[in-house]
Amino acid sequence: MGSATSSDSSGGSATTAGTAGTATTTAATTATDGSGSDDGSSTGTPVELTPMFVAMGDGGWTASSCDRGRTWTTHAFSDEQGDHTQWTGFGGLAYGPGGFVAGFGWGAEGGHILHAADGVTWTDLPAESFVDGGNAIGYGIYTSGVAALPSSFMIFSQRVWRSTNGVDWVTTDVSLPPGAEQLRQLRGFPESALLVAAVESQSGSQHPTGNFVVVSEDEGATWSEGTGFDGNCASPIQHSGDIEMLGDTLLVATGDVCRSPDRGLTWEVYTQPTGGSIQDLGHDDDGFIAAAGTQLMTSSDGVTWTTKGEIGTQLRAVAFVDGVYAGITSPGAAPWYSDDGVTWQAGELDAAVVGDLWIRDFAAVMIEGTCG
Repeated sequence: MGSATSSDSSGGSATTAGTAGTATTTAATTATDGSGSDDGSSTGTPVELTPMFVAMGDGGWTASSCDRGRTWTTHAFSDEQGDHTQWTGFGGLAYGPGGFVAGFGWGAEGGHILHAADGVTWTDLPAESFVDGGNAIGYGIYTSGVAALPSSFMIFSQRVWRSTNGVDWVTTDVSLPPGAEQLRQLRGFPESALLVAAVESQSGSQHPTGNFVVVSEDEGATWSEGTGFDGNCASPIQHSGDIEMLGDTLLVATGDVCRSPDRGLTWEVYTQPTGGSIQDLGHDDDGFIAAAGTQLMTSSDGVTWTTKGEIGTQLRAVAFVDGVYAGITSPGAAPWYSDDGVTWQAGELDAAVVGDLWIRDFAAVMIEGTCG
């Protein structure tokens, strides 16, 4: 969640291979585990790092918390909601050089890319931000996926775009591999320099029909598909479930969990190891975490899962940073937080949510300086 489009059976469209995506997920994304730091050794002055949570949903809706999940500042660009609008948030959320980028638009005319240096003040990027062959051509198209890599962002859309600051974008010749007719979720893992795409073949013309996962070690220039993956692990990942990475271990899960110990080369399948559906994945200091049912579950290896805490409600997204967990429900966007993952409390939005707002992605990061 890149460039002729293909028709989605649900009315959406996504990038086809050979031309130029998660829902970035509905799904929640832990942009960093918060373990990175800068000791300021070049200047002798320590750099202050502050934990921050950011959620995004349809309508260009965002919410950010600078006080460890207690209170949230919200903003929305539109009241449009649902799976097939110019403000559908399947494109997802990414944090990288220059701040945050969020992608919108699916199955309808138009699309939007938002940028925020601080995660609070968002701008709908103008036409001049998108350049092809030296000419500003604008955006105005659906967004299949947004991802951050070590030194850049990528957007998979009708074209594939790249930016080193989240504001200025240029087209690339990157494309998905043959048979990847629909991009269902896109994740970038900057610390591992790995790009992971959950894709689907609907026609069966260049790949057997169904869901599969491909990985790229060179920012989309080439892709590889490992062995042993089960498509059930990635269906319906555009609406629930996630891709997560810790070390060289990759997890793809919606209920069944596919686990790769070698960066996507080989996969093992575990049937519903959490006992039911998985809404989101992340990781804390001890291993993987999952929002499953009304529980937060943990696993050191992605195979054996135990209940860490009973939340009392089903979270659509969950993340961890600097010793604190936070999550959010969907629809409705009710935030929750916990200082230990065991006992959970309700957070507070600064404004009521309009309608049945669907949350599409979530990030937990450490930012330099003060937050908000």
